[in-house]
Amino acid sequence: MDQESQRQKLLGRLAAFKVPLLFLMVILIGAVGFYFYTSYEPSVNHLIEGVPYYGIFNLFQEYSSPATTIATILRYFNDERVSFRELNNEFPGPRYDKDNLTHFQKSLKFFEAQGYNTFSIKLLDDKYKDDKIGEIKKYIRKDIPVIVIQQKRLDTKESDIERSGWRVVIGVFDDKKEIIVHDASLGNNYVFSYADFEKLFFPGASRMLAVWPKDTLAKNLPKPGNGQPYSERSAVMKNAYTVIGAAGRARAASAAADKFCRDMSDSPTSEEINEYIRLNKISIDYRDEVINDPAFKLMPPLFQFLNKLWRAKSIRNTGEVSKAREIMINELIPANKDLDKTTEGFEFMSDMSTDDESRRSDNIINGQMPYLYKFEGRYKEAIDAYMPYFKLMPDDKVALKKLAELQDRSADPHNIKCMGGRSVIK
Repeated sequence: MDQESQRQKLLGRLAAFKVPLLFLMVILIGAVGFYFYTSYEPSVNHLIEGVPYYGIFNLFQEYSSPATTIATILRYFNDERVSFRELNNEFPGPRYDKDNLTHFQKSLKFFEAQGYNTFSIKLLDDKYKDDKIGEIKKYIRKDIPVIVIQQKRLDTKESDIERSGWRVVIGVFDDKKEIIVHDASLGNNYVFSYADFEKLFFPGASRMLAVWPKDTLAKNLPKPGNGQPYSERSAVMKNAYTVIGAAGRARAASAAADKFCRDMSDSPTSEEINEYIRLNKISIDYRDEVINDPAFKLMPPLFQFLNKLWRAKSIRNTGEVSKAREIMINELIPANKDLDKTTEGFEFMSDMSTDDESRRSDNIINGQMPYLYKFEGRYKEAIDAYMPYFKLMPDDKVALKKLAELQDRSADPHNIKCMGGRSVIK
């Protein structure tokens, strides 16, 4: 009896624990299930259709990285209220003292003023740094392209003057672990591995921005996308990585020289003059790399023309005005043709009228020759050379400012003081 009694007591105790134990197990299983339900993200293998590309390969190389990126988003949503020229004036390139952070903050206000929702974060913040691509995927799966600010290239050096740039993510593929972007310099449909893409973020360049129309605006816009299949990446793009990198470094060095010159006092020291000339010579060296690269001749005619033109301008800024004029007359004027020819598969989308566009090639050189004349004190010839270019955009603030500078005989071009005065001009 004693053994039976003990057995019954043990069963009773077990029964007493059974209900709360089952209850505890239910809670535990539910908690585990809730955790996996809320934290699980399904794979994303999606390419947004119809996102336009703007950049070097369809003649937008004169536009800043923020301007072409913002244009990409606006035109994807078929919003044409703001022209390319207006965007470039609003978001100018590095030579106008605007950095990427300034432009990024400005872009938020711009999009919101235009009637868009915005979502912006720093992907290196503690909350996001371990799942940067996961944050981007949330919008790609909704057909919302994502702007990111990153290091411009994998081979960008810490010492590079212009380290970061803007690009647009248009696709994410978990299966292949690949990110697809439109990048003004690298081209359309450029593929990064997840690992390489994440390497491009660094403190100061880790922003992402997702933008989509508010309901009121969306009702007045057509369906997103341009309805066009993406052009295949051309042989030019595949061979242009090195030449575009050198061109970017040349542009950055030239922009640094211009800024350094603007910040100089009216009586620069010999050290300041030497630094200004040094920066221009760095730009010239990079331009030489560009022009001597085998891929250079495969690039669009405008890319070839402008790199030669900017090389001539940097040579001018070292005091060798005669040499710069010889380059313009002997190399640039004969090459001033077919400048509206894009890379195969692209068209140039311009804000100019058809008539203005037809004269674009004939007048592009005239925007630069006047400054050679003014360097030499030949004011009338400077103005005469500028007028055909000026007539293309007579209401443009920059064009009006340049005309006023040419008409002001009392003031030398600011570059002259930076190179050490007229006495150094050759």
